[in-house]
Amino acid sequence: MMLAGLAAAAPPAMGQSSLSPPPGASVWSSSMHASMRLIDGGPDATNQALWRAGVEIRMDPHFKTYWRTPGDSGLPPVFDWAASQNVANVEVLWPAPYRFEDTAGSSIGYVGSVVFPVRVTLADPRKPGQLVLKLDYAVCEKVCIPARGEARLPISRQGLSTPNSLVVLDWETRVPREARLGAADAPALRSVAAAPSGEALTITAVVPDKASIVDVFVEGPDPWVFGAPLAVATLPQGPGTRLVTYLVKVDNRPKDGKLPGMALRLTLTAGDDAVETAAQLDAAGSAP
Repeated sequence: MMLAGLAAAAPPAMGQSSLSPPPGASVWSSSMHASMRLIDGGPDATNQALWRAGVEIRMDPHFKTYWRTPGDSGLPPVFDWAASQNVANVEVLWPAPYRFEDTAGSSIGYVGSVVFPVRVTLADPRKPGQLVLKLDYAVCEKVCIPARGEARLPISRQGLSTPNSLVVLDWETRVPREARLGAADAPALRSVAAAPSGEALTITAVVPDKASIVDVFVEGPDPWVFGAPLAVATLPQGPGTRLVTYLVKVDNRPKDGKLPGMALRLTLTAGDDAVETAAQLDAAGSAP
């Protein structure tokens, strides 16, 4: 669920960076048509060693950047945290993406702006740390442009100021919830199986009738690529829900690659809600 009134200050003009960071954020690091920075989400209330942060990217109007699986074109962002200090682990979370159709095919990502929530585990919670990021990403209007940004964010419980904590929290709510295959509550993925031709997957999902935009994103091992879902059947499932059967074609596969036995990750988006489900196809090519 999106929270109102959370817009942060606008970034500097593209190609420029502010000289000093505002409280709870790094300076903007600008590239052509985009800028990025780190924002502080504050300490986790339940784990002394865990800190929350976000990687914020803002783009010129009509430009987009990419999800971890970018689709037919584009490049996923690459996060390098190696120079961070007193940091044992960094986990990047991925908000639910959107699909964009154009002459180059189907790409997956975010338009205008995005914040990737970050979970930071401190090596020693009693000491301050510093989150250091080198980010390689791409932005695209009609042609993809490589971009690079660098940002530093101090982590300290002393003099704590986290004016962006609600921004990080808002984007955390946009990260798909983990759900098992066959879960009862909508939205939910019910089944996935290889089509008899071996050239597509048949996927069933329960979605709310009120959901405006529904999509299914399928990820497999490299170099497998799966296309956009095609709804081939819809049946009433219960009060306010429907059961939809989708056909998802295989757009790219390795030589002699077969669907049976494959581990898949599926993301189902339905309006403002999204779930992520792991599925393991058996030797017959199905995951009940």
